[in-house]
Amino acid sequence: MTYIAFALKERKLLSFAVSFTFFSSFGQTFLIALFVPFFLSAFDLTNASFGTLYSVATLTSAVSLPYLGQWIDRIALRRYSMLVALGLFTSAVLMTISWHISILFISLVLLRLTGQGLSSHTAQTTMARFFDHQRGKALSISNLGFPLGEAIFPVAIAGLLALFHWRVTWGIISALILLVLIPAIWVLVRESETVAEKEDERKRDVSTKESYKIIFKHPKLLFVLPSILLPPFWATGLFLYQVSYADQLGWTAAIIASSFIMFAATRILMGLFTGPLVDKYSAHTVFPFFLIPMILGFFIGGQFSSPWAAFVYMGLFGATFGMAGTVKSALWTEMFGLGMIGTVRSLFSSIMVVSTAASPFIMGLWLDSGVTMPSIFLIALVTTIIGGLFSLRLLFDGQLEA
Repeated sequence: MTYIAFALKERKLLSFAVSFTFFSSFGQTFLIALFVPFFLSAFDLTNASFGTLYSVATLTSAVSLPYLGQWIDRIALRRYSMLVALGLFTSAVLMTISWHISILFISLVLLRLTGQGLSSHTAQTTMARFFDHQRGKALSISNLGFPLGEAIFPVAIAGLLALFHWRVTWGIISALILLVLIPAIWVLVRESETVAEKEDERKRDVSTKESYKIIFKHPKLLFVLPSILLPPFWATGLFLYQVSYADQLGWTAAIIASSFIMFAATRILMGLFTGPLVDKYSAHTVFPFFLIPMILGFFIGGQFSSPWAAFVYMGLFGATFGMAGTVKSALWTEMFGLGMIGTVRSLFSSIMVVSTAASPFIMGLWLDSGVTMPSIFLIALVTTIIGGLFSLRLLFDGQLEA
């Protein structure tokens, strides 16, 4: 089945997933980074102190993610989705009225939890569960919301910040969530529809504790985790302080902002390209190759200071994230089956968020200590190569099964 035929046939559920991935942007680092200069000024923070605050907020959200994420396996999809969307709306409202650093912290926790965490989790878990033979295509289409948000929101937010106070801008974001996302969810998902209706006939009475034992005893887990954790770890730190390091690389803030369009474009193209590959060859065959573009991106970013390097670097970053968005969720389904995919995805989303929590703190400390960006790119390059080498083991061990 072609992409167009599949999209037309399943347009409501796919639109539901794209809506969530698109609006997850409000909890993603690339968007929050646009407000960092205002946060530093309004709350009298340094790069390192804000990095610590952001890391703690991210870590706090990660602690809640496994518990909240598993409920997508248990309650009606519309009810679960509405709760996630209302949480995202609440976080934006709190940011609008943040008169004290404690309110800023709570807002960051909720943004990271409901935006980066649960919005993405809801979309990708639903696609992995509802679609079997077309899982790769479903994940590819649903993940289009990520690059669309990365292409549209930075420019839109920059324009709003030029016209309004940053708190007014968050008020506009709150209104957008209330008037667009929440009604869309209500219309696109039926009241009676649950995630469980589309799952296979595997038993679902496995306790959370038993599920975790199955997950952590999987023989291939240690070969998969480094490749999964490294891209979001490095992207979180690099994107959060993109304005701070632009001058070191010979780029301007405008060049970096513009390069997100390249990031979004390659993310879309590689996501759509990877979907059919996963359907044809399986996720465990495609997975070991998805870090290659990012490795090349680190090399380009660390070696060249011309403006074109920013676009190539971000384009290669986008290629890896485009492949990852499709292949990771499909890989979890191949490894652990459909019966506990919600538990699996929420657990590893939490682990991923924990890894990203360390990144702002480390990067902020490095920047305040005078560590150069070429040095940081070199560290990123070496660690990512090691992670990619670990994942090659999947090519020599056959089909992954729990």
